[in-house]
Amino acid sequence: MRKIGIIGLGHVGRLLAHQLCVTGAVDELVLIDQDDQLALGLQSDLTDAAVALVHQPQIIIQDYAALKDAQVLVVAAGNSQLIQEEPMAELTTNRELVDVIAPQIHESGFTGVIINLANPNEAVTAYLQQRVLLPAKQVLGIGTVLDTARLHRAVATAAKLSPANVGGFVYGQHDGQQVFAWSTVRVNGQPLDAMINGRKLDQSHLKVNADLSNWYSLQGLGYNAHAACVWTQRIISAILTDEHLALPVAIYQPQYSTYVSFPALIGRQGVGNLLLLKLYPVEEAGIKTAATTIQQQVAAMQRMRKDND
Repeated sequence: MRKIGIIGLGHVGRLLAHQLCVTGAVDELVLIDQDDQLALGLQSDLTDAAVALVHQPQIIIQDYAALKDAQVLVVAAGNSQLIQEEPMAELTTNRELVDVIAPQIHESGFTGVIINLANPNEAVTAYLQQRVLLPAKQVLGIGTVLDTARLHRAVATAAKLSPANVGGFVYGQHDGQQVFAWSTVRVNGQPLDAMINGRKLDQSHLKVNADLSNWYSLQGLGYNAHAACVWTQRIISAILTDEHLALPVAIYQPQYSTYVSFPALIGRQGVGNLLLLKLYPVEEAGIKTAATTIQQQVAAMQRMRKDND
């Protein structure tokens, strides 16, 4: 039985719940939010929608105890308005949220895999892992998965190819100290510095176009939701099917002694083997800089908690 929990029923949480139900990807769905009326309303709406579906998922609300036998738990909390003002503005609010939900997740007996979507993603994922007391491999964040998808689309558009023909990763920190690892990018199997369809692709232009994609979403919608939901469902699928899918998620990387976005294989147990690709020295330095920033953010959250105790 596929049992999935979602904590936080804002834009992303609601859309993810809808996707999981209508695609038949879940048998039991546990929905939790600080707003009881919102949770009840979403449960009612999804249950009405399910009448049109062949698959009828069971939807449970506001019950941490129901998470005990869930395989996956998605933390989808956040304030999209704060992201528009400053990418790291959610540090304080999401630290407070983790301090509320983490003890209840721990007390529920949950032993599955947590996918954190809250920002700043790597730092909040690290703090969440410390508070829920689960092994690091079972607590991951969406990391630079979206940043990498934007890179693939920018390269594909410039090369006039399908994004499926593009490989490579963005490392470091989502919406922060991003490291575009050009050394890992392949187009039709060729390195980026090769002639692609008779032309040379400019890295600086590619990065600008990849960043613009995020800017357009925030300016037009006020938040990112659809891409985040689709990629989160992709990660959930990799966990449930033990796919060992390679993605640049937010994970604990022993080399940097902290969580950082780094490509790893995702399967039933959460994080599997890391992809230790040969990077340019400047890329390795960039990841170290991102790791230092993330460590500082985690330390700041720890101080906030201590001050409030």
